[in-house]
Amino acid sequence: MNVHCQYCRNSFNLGRDFIGEAVAEADEKKQKYCPVECPKCRKTNKVSITQMRRYVPKPADSAEGE
Repeated sequence: MNVHCQYCRNSFNLGRDFIGEAVAEADEKKQKYCPVECPKCRKTNKVSITQMRRYVPKPADSAEGE
């Protein structure tokens, strides 16, 4: 998922592993946003959980390989 920092306008990617963990944690805490730190300016940006759900990796079916 591509994210733009709202402070320095740097563009960076969030990996699917990070997104999966962040969405699971937000569901437990009933959060609407996930704080993500910009790698360039180190400021925290809010990323919507509903937007992150689109990029969550789908679970692999065990019957798929058989």
